[in-house]
Amino acid sequence: MDANELLNRYAAGERDFRQANLRGIVLSPIDLYRSSDAPTLRLDNLNEHQHRPYLIGANLSQADLTKAHLSRANLSKADLSGANLTGANLMAASLSGANLTDANLTNANLAGAHLNWANLTGAILPKANLIGADMSAANLTKAVLSEANLSKAYLIKANLNGANLKDADLTLASLKEADLSEAQLTGAELSKANLAGANLTRAELSKANLSKANLRRTNLTQAYLNSACLSESDLSEACLDRANLCKADLSKTYLRKITLNGCHLSGINLSGADLGSVDLSRKLLTGINMAEALLNEANFSGAYLMEANLSGANLSKANLSGAYLINANLSNSCLREIDLSKANLSKANLRKADLTGANLRGAILSEADLGGVNLLGAILPNGKIYRG
Repeated sequence: MDANELLNRYAAGERDFRQANLRGIVLSPIDLYRSSDAPTLRLDNLNEHQHRPYLIGANLSQADLTKAHLSRANLSKADLSGANLTGANLMAASLSGANLTDANLTNANLAGAHLNWANLTGAILPKANLIGADMSAANLTKAVLSEANLSKAYLIKANLNGANLKDADLTLASLKEADLSEAQLTGAELSKANLAGANLTRAELSKANLSKANLRRTNLTQAYLNSACLSESDLSEACLDRANLCKADLSKTYLRKITLNGCHLSGINLSGADLGSVDLSRKLLTGINMAEALLNEANFSGAYLMEANLSGANLSKANLSGAYLINANLSNSCLREIDLSKANLSKANLRKADLTGANLRGAILSEADLGGVNLLGAILPNGKIYRG
């Protein structure tokens, strides 16, 4: 069946084209992306003044549309379930509300396509071009999008539960309130993506790049973020309960009002991060890097901070009572009015730290480096107030 026959039959009222052989068909009035081996067809009922050919609501289930040229075609509400669209050109096509369940779209060009409310459950889209595509509220449950290009795509409120997005490019994509629970995002590029309010429960984000991403109010419960880059991202009000952040880079991140219950934080980089008022009491933070971090009024009571790097950090009014700071680096840090009562600071580096008004009652300072420390008004380990 060629393009003219298909469109004429559709114009006559026919809608059932299931299992049709439409391989390489050209349905674009002006197709600038046609390959040299594509058939050259004149479409009798199309001209350059028409916006696009219409196949709204057509049944093309299990049709062979391999390398078909469908740019700007209107396939809204069409049934393309199980169709083979490998290498097809669907650039700027309208597929709103279409059924693409289990369709094969490997290497397809869907740049700028409209896929809002479309059903892509189980669809196969590896290496597909989805730059700037609108997939808002689309169902992509368990879809395969590995190595797909989704940069600047709109996936607002899309369902990506269990989807495979390994090594996919989602730079500047909008994923607000999207469901990415149990999604595979290993090595994915999500820099500057908007994930505000998204559900990433149990998502696999190992080695993913989330630098400068908007992660406000995201649910990252039990997510795997080991070795992921979240530098300069906004994680305020996010839930990271029981998440794995081992060796993750959270430098210069905004982490106000987050929850970290049962979180794995070993080897994490929090240098320059804003963690004001965060609760990290009794957490295992051995060797953690929080150099120059904003930690004022944070709760580190009973935390294990052995060999932690807190140089230049702002810990004013923070609670570190009973904390273990053996060999920790607190040089040049602001520790004004900090509570270090009963803390273990053995061999800690406190050079040039500001401990004005600090509470050191019962603290252990054996072999600690106190060179250039400001202790004015501080309560010393013996209970006396230092007057200078």
